[in-house]
Amino acid sequence: MNYGNYEPGTLTSRRRPTPTEFVHLRSWIDVDEKSIDITNIANLKNINLQLEQTSKLYASNVISRAIAQLMGSYGDGFVTLEATEDGELKVHLAASTNAIGSLAAGSELIGKVEVAGSSRTVLKAKIDFSTAATHEIIAAVAGKKIKVCNLMLTVAGDTNLTLKSATTALSGALDFGGTNEPRGMVHGFGDFPLETASGEAFQITSSGAVQVSGYVTYFTE
Repeated sequence: MNYGNYEPGTLTSRRRPTPTEFVHLRSWIDVDEKSIDITNIANLKNINLQLEQTSKLYASNVISRAIAQLMGSYGDGFVTLEATEDGELKVHLAASTNAIGSLAAGSELIGKVEVAGSSRTVLKAKIDFSTAATHEIIAAVAGKKIKVCNLMLTVAGDTNLTLKSATTALSGALDFGGTNEPRGMVHGFGDFPLETASGEAFQITSSGAVQVSGYVTYFTE
């Protein structure tokens, strides 16, 4: 029987060439690496330009964590920049009681840096009145806002209290001392202090002639 080009013994075509070598293709790509010579500080400072000229692209399905060190140019060399515990850039200023410290003037002046914490002078004021009227708790400071950090008070009877910046209400009427109403409050304002307008006093208006006692902590800015 003539099978033509078909070979029944091997179930293949007679015209198909038989492979002489079997190889497996690689499933990865060899990295083409290039090296650059950094011979002076100027080249190191222009490292972005060097990287653009020798860019490499890596693709990977491996998740990794990178630990980076941030360096800053100083004189003829470099120093390591520090960070705070929450990951922000750490800035040192000379000892001062001001909340804002000026950076030294230079060819590239950044501006001003706000320093939180001990650089602010935290003050206290007493709350102590017993008449139905508006009472000044913290006197106005020309050109500055009063920023209340914490507020604590108790009431001896039924009254409504309104927190004010001079005559402008900062809160609605807060009900205290009545049936099923609280007899006081303790509140910390956290990162967002309760603040007056610039140059205005912090005041509390009481609707009832009852004793109101407590204190506030604050700073001016």
